[in-house]
Amino acid sequence: DADKETRDALQASFGGPKPWSRKEDVFIRRQPNILYNAMMKPLAPFACRGLVWYQGERNAQSMEGMVTDPWFGRHSGILRYGDTLKKWIQRYRKEWNREEMEFVIVMLPGYGKTVKGGSQDPNAHSWAWMRESQLQALELPHTAVINTIDLGDTKNVHPKDKLPIGKRLALTAAKNTLGKDLISDGPTFKNVTISGKKITAHFDHAEGLTTTDKKAPNAFWIADDSQKWTRAEAKISGQTVVLTSEKVSSPKFIRYAFAGLPKVNLINAAGLPALPFRTDSFRP
Repeated sequence: DADKETRDALQASFGGPKPWSRKEDVFIRRQPNILYNAMMKPLAPFACRGLVWYQGERNAQSMEGMVTDPWFGRHSGILRYGDTLKKWIQRYRKEWNREEMEFVIVMLPGYGKTVKGGSQDPNAHSWAWMRESQLQALELPHTAVINTIDLGDTKNVHPKDKLPIGKRLALTAAKNTLGKDLISDGPTFKNVTISGKKITAHFDHAEGLTTTDKKAPNAFWIADDSQKWTRAEAKISGQTVVLTSEKVSSPKFIRYAFAGLPKVNLINAAGLPALPFRTDSFRP
């Protein structure tokens, strides 16, 4: 409401000649209040157990969120997205008058392009940070995040193969909403233990922990207090993964699959991939 420039631009388009130019049309369609009132508000009276939310690619273009550049790019950036997402969920529950309304968030899949660094670098500005923000939705009840870290496309921001995503969404809905007794989660980081030069990641939902290619787990990085990340040698031990590196004598932290397009192979007996995680507290 305080953005006079945007309000004036909208009024000029609404009161001006029709049809709108393509620039006007895109500008109008990208305003959150207009999108909500046109597309969601009319649905709110109808019964709804839950919603699937697959979005966030443009938000991942910046850490804080662009204000005026490009002209259609005003949004919550990566570091603000988690709070925005939670407020969005709460707003919809209020509109539907249903506090237990289920929200299933689709994690952004692998994507090769990054602003800085390579697609495997855990320090790069990549979708890894956006996935971490999406996981903040789990701080609210009746929420889930679908892990897609093993999916995606190097160049296509919208990968064409949605079938695995659909299957995982169906598993989650069947378990969380319909109460079916089935496995819908992949290995999820629980805690870490350190013993000398070894640092071990412990997981929940890790029955039958294995890899898709029967090789050692990929995409693990470790660091000491210097926070200089080094690829780790990984070995499965029961429901844990033991990590070491000749370059790190006193490991303290782990990052797993924390990159734009990590090469991952860690799964449980149900064939579901391990969720990305990091144990350090660094914020860009």
